[in-house]
Amino acid sequence: MFNAFIFYKFINGDDMKTIKIALTSMFLVLSSYASAVEISGNVGLSSDYIWRGMTQTNGDLAVSGGFDLSTDMGFYLGTWASNANVTNASGTASMELDIYLGFSGEMAENMTYNVGYISVIYPGSDAADFEEAYVGFDIYGLSILYSDGQNNGPSYSEIGYSTEAGPGSFSISFGEYEDTGDNTLVGYDWGVGDFTIGFYYYDFEADAAGSMSDDDGAYVSIGRSF
Repeated sequence: MFNAFIFYKFINGDDMKTIKIALTSMFLVLSSYASAVEISGNVGLSSDYIWRGMTQTNGDLAVSGGFDLSTDMGFYLGTWASNANVTNASGTASMELDIYLGFSGEMAENMTYNVGYISVIYPGSDAADFEEAYVGFDIYGLSILYSDGQNNGPSYSEIGYSTEAGPGSFSISFGEYEDTGDNTLVGYDWGVGDFTIGFYYYDFEADAAGSMSDDDGAYVSIGRSF
């Protein structure tokens, strides 16, 4: 899987467009041969939309939802959307739309991997759009993620750990966003019936040369998958 990561990291933008088309075609072809194709969905409500330590809604409520299509061979394709408040030179966007595809599986007991590509779109603010190729591993609760920004975009790396604790699960992570800042997230997720309630604390430390400022705070969320 590291070979796949290196391949993603060094190909140029035009090649990546070809890769995305090939992955989509591969997904559709393999889906036709898979013995099981599953469609799932999710909805969520959060007191704030925090992404990599930075608010995407200026501290306001966020409503989100998405759908995923996956096969028993490990391929998946999905979309997710949330309200947002993103402003730059091209305008202001009130919505974020993510489209992604990839492949995930199990290397051994309690050891999984996930390789994919995501396009993040802000309708009304095209200059804010970006794409990333990513690879992640989870080994006995220890998670490692690397996302490579396409078209000279910044990269992001993160390491975290999660474990069962009481009626729910405890997690902590630390991430570095190139030319932007570092973030720490501590959370507790508690399953109540068909819902998951989350309690989180985040801390963001901006790069001195960047345009962001330090921030920290807490937020809560409630979500359901179906």
